[in-house]
Amino acid sequence: MEKIRDKLERLYNSFDFEKAVQNDPIKFPKRFTDPLDIEISAIIASSFAYGSIKCFCNFLEELFRIMGRNPSDFILTLKPLKLIEKLNIKYRFSSIHDIVAFLFILRNMLENSPSKSLEDYFQCHSERSEESPSLISRIFNFTQSVIKTDLTPIYGKNIKPQGLLHFFPDPLKGSPCKRINLFLRWMVRKKDVDFGLWETIKPNEIIIPLDIHIWRVSKKFGLTNRNTQSMKTAIEITKSLIKIEPDDPLKYDFVLCHSHINSLIF
Repeated sequence: MEKIRDKLERLYNSFDFEKAVQNDPIKFPKRFTDPLDIEISAIIASSFAYGSIKCFCNFLEELFRIMGRNPSDFILTLKPLKLIEKLNIKYRFSSIHDIVAFLFILRNMLENSPSKSLEDYFQCHSERSEESPSLISRIFNFTQSVIKTDLTPIYGKNIKPQGLLHFFPDPLKGSPCKRINLFLRWMVRKKDVDFGLWETIKPNEIIIPLDIHIWRVSKKFGLTNRNTQSMKTAIEITKSLIKIEPDDPLKYDFVLCHSHINSLIF
């Protein structure tokens, strides 16, 4: 692990964080200063951060243009039928109705939150299981919120199409929940590019946002032996990183995301 630590530290210390932000979905919440605007823009930006960066950034630029200067106000005053008429873009698996339903769910969650924050939905009241019990339970609590929302105002009946459900993957079914874990990194870590707005989850409890690039890098480094991009793999990689940086295992995540794999090999 010492060789890996040394390599990661060299990359970390020489990395241009400011430049990399411009090619990362975190650039969207970076535009705001109000904590709730940051939180809402962060959950939206991270949720659509799949596919090519050019495609999802173009989509997000248009969506945030429509939402205006205060994303949280836009969500809290959302009129779904009017937005369906106004929104003339869809993104990959999600139709216009799915996108509006996603925003509608965020509105309902904020309206029903005691602290007017999504953090309330990541509270854990269930029994701890063996593998990363706290965070998996928290993510499950969050994703189950969609089940409780009546979407008749969007679809004309209370349905949950796949184009909506993929925003809320189930960690108990093995999904690595990459985009939710990305959002949590932004909200929990207080260093580098991350915002650190939340206090109820500790930096050493979060799980690495696992995509194919991080999986390949982790395999090369020996951080995992697993051959699937699953929650178990994400947990195994995170546990390996805890051995390197016990209090802040995701310290190197942003650097690894934006580094070419060939530059990471000894």
